Amino acid sequence: MNIPRILMALLLTVSAVFVISCSESEVAVAAQPAETHSPDQLQSVLIFSKTAGWVHDSIPEGVAAVTRLVEQKGLTAVATDDATIFTDEKLQDMAAVVFVNTTGDILNNQQQLAMERYIQAGGGFVGIHAASDTERDGGWHWYQRLVGAEFKSHPGDPSNVQNAKVKVVASDHVSTQGLPREFTIADEWYDFTKLSDLRHDLLVVDERTYQGGTHGAYHPIAWYHDFDGGRSFYTGLGHTKQTFKNNWFVEHLSGGLEYALAERAPLDYSAAKPDPRRFSRNTLIEGLNEPVSFDVTADFSGAMIAERQGKLFWIDVASKKTHTMAEFDVFAPAKKIEFGLIAIAFDPNFSSNQLIYAMYNLADDSGEHELLQRVAQFTVNDKTVDMASEKVLLDIPNDNTCCHTGGNLEFDRNGNLFIALGDNSNPFESNDSGPMNNKPDGTYHDALRSSGNSQDLRGKILRIHPDQNGGYSIPKGNLFASAERGRPEIYVMGTRNPYTIAVDDSTGDLYYGDIGPDAKEDSEEFGPRGYDEINKVTEPGFFGWPTMVANNKPYRMYDYQAGETGKFFDPLGAKNFSPRNTGLKVLPPAQPALIWYPYAGSERFPELGQGGRNALVAGVYPQSTDTELAYPAYYQNKLFIGDFMRSWIKVVTLDDYDNVVKIDSFAPSVKFAGPLDMKLTKDGRLWVLEYGTQWWAGGNEAKLSYIEYDPDAVLAAPVADDSAGKLAAGGLGHEAQLEIAQGKDLTQTTSCVACHKENAASVGPSFLQIKQKYGTLEDPKAYIVNTIAQGSRGKWGEHVMPAHSFLDESTRGKIASYILSVTAEPNE
Repeated sequence: MNIPRILMALLLTVSAVFVISCSESEVAVAAQPAETHSPDQLQSVLIFSKTAGWVHDSIPEGVAAVTRLVEQKGLTAVATDDATIFTDEKLQDMAAVVFVNTTGDILNNQQQLAMERYIQAGGGFVGIHAASDTERDGGWHWYQRLVGAEFKSHPGDPSNVQNAKVKVVASDHVSTQGLPREFTIADEWYDFTKLSDLRHDLLVVDERTYQGGTHGAYHPIAWYHDFDGGRSFYTGLGHTKQTFKNNWFVEHLSGGLEYALAERAPLDYSAAKPDPRRFSRNTLIEGLNEPVSFDVTADFSGAMIAERQGKLFWIDVASKKTHTMAEFDVFAPAKKIEFGLIAIAFDPNFSSNQLIYAMYNLADDSGEHELLQRVAQFTVNDKTVDMASEKVLLDIPNDNTCCHTGGNLEFDRNGNLFIALGDNSNPFESNDSGPMNNKPDGTYHDALRSSGNSQDLRGKILRIHPDQNGGYSIPKGNLFASAERGRPEIYVMGTRNPYTIAVDDSTGDLYYGDIGPDAKEDSEEFGPRGYDEINKVTEPGFFGWPTMVANNKPYRMYDYQAGETGKFFDPLGAKNFSPRNTGLKVLPPAQPALIWYPYAGSERFPELGQGGRNALVAGVYPQSTDTELAYPAYYQNKLFIGDFMRSWIKVVTLDDYDNVVKIDSFAPSVKFAGPLDMKLTKDGRLWVLEYGTQWWAGGNEAKLSYIEYDPDAVLAAPVADDSAGKLAAGGLGHEAQLEIAQGKDLTQTTSCVACHKENAASVGPSFLQIKQKYGTLEDPKAYIVNTIAQGSRGKWGEHVMPAHSFLDESTRGKIASYILSVTAEPNE
């Protein structure tokens, strides 16, 4: 029977008056008739309340309240604190998952994977109060992004529970449409950190109405967002037993649950994250000596690999047989420097024209310049380079200083060649900031002369269109249309050391990783600390270096001649005051990085960890509807990035506005050793060239491989790290064993292993050498902890260990404990 609209409006008005006038602590929700559902809809809701930290005494009331709401919706409540329920088989029957005041690290790695896959398959999540105080210390950053924030603090004086005024800021959502515009309620008011940019706020709490709030004038307390294929609703209310009896809160929670349930449609796991144990490495060649660049033929049958000291190898992929294609006569091959054979690339039509391209350094025989960085075209005969066929496209003058050659050659879908070039500047006399030394003898320390100079090709990414005769033309749409303003070859201006670049063939967008400066903290005199960058280029532009870094954090215009600091560079028009600048005096507007991260942990991108930095890109995973790709559909259109120092590869999910939705580890069971060049081929396979963890040397760590995925692999049960158990034989207590095991893991995650090995010297001394030298001190642990923070110079030869003060004392202590536990290998 239809109720007349005027009568319905009257009933709603009366109902609203009743809700607002009732006592907040006494009102119970009236029983509602159970809803009916079609048989193919999901019928169960998981109510999860495991704690590994503070146990709220309101959990029973919370579980009971959610259970009533679930049953009122005609669904089955499954209430438990047993985490073993987090499997694909059990979660696939759940229309939503509700975390009721969970705390601490409550799910292991496989359970976390099941939760992620559940949301990606279309599941719904409801987080109540302490759900934001869950999984904060275990490194599961996806969960914080799912919730939308992380608990930071709450008042304790005069009490942790206080009355406060709550305001509705979005009244059209199902969780707020029945609430009064403002209401007062007693609860524990969380301050938050790591708030997601993707959330839609529902309620805010007025900090002026209670004591001790530190979040700020705008203090969200409930929100929702679509996330990673599913839906997430979070409310910061729900600390007390009385809250779960409050009519307004229960109505709010009921709407949040309704949002998470959506249509209760069966889950679709076809686009969910695959189990990382299904990935493995197929090594094609190992034992290389300083490999720096590679390329793969269009049919994936062959590859060529460049070693810095000048050798170029061919490898037949099927047989894994190799032979030497060429030996380039490069500048100072035996020196421990960056110069040498830097990058190589197949011509897009290699199968028919047998052309390749190489970038390498050589001395300038004319004497006009100290060095040249050459880009040349060669012909290949029977997989061997005809060195006499060389045709020089570009000879770029370089100074014979230490650093930043850049190093990549990549073609786009139109046959245009991108050439990545570094700033060719020495960073060690620039206070770890943007080098802009304007003294007469400051040439090597002045990136304004290169990266900031529109008439210089260094510190740029060029875009040219080669022909088959060693010449090139300029594609339309490069940065400078007028030669008077800048070199026409320039596509991207303002790079520091772009070591890898990649082009998305579906869009034409260019991605590159740029390795940043070493400053560990911001300086009032010089500007921001150092950051590495991942950049996305949708159109030509100036990307900041050396006037700014990261998301356009400006440096100060420091005058080295006068020894005085100046104003910040203007991102809308930075002034190039270098006496060596021959280009524009005012630079184009600076473009911010897509992703940026310092030595310390990044609050914006916590998945990237902390430690040494060396940002890389592999490219965007291809999309295909008619061709089977090597990896599951989950990866399509996602950006693959890497870090040489941190030895990881990550997968970045972006939204339509280039906001980072999440960052996953890729194939974490495959242990990479200094990935330095990476490519995603058109069949959807990731190829990785690993330099190794020992600088200036080869070894079995230095290899070329590609990563395979086996959907039918028999998965072994996860094995817990038994490092602590292995140490038990030494008679150590459990806490000491745990600290040493954690310290060993931290040497990986903080990139200590990029410069140190357990028993063999690398860039720095081995951990065993450090133990042997300092182990007899009165307090060797304290000495090592302090040295890690302050850095070291001259104690172990010419190499400098930069200060790692960004690591907290607890982290440094665990690393020191591990170092002091290292023993010699049996053959030592």
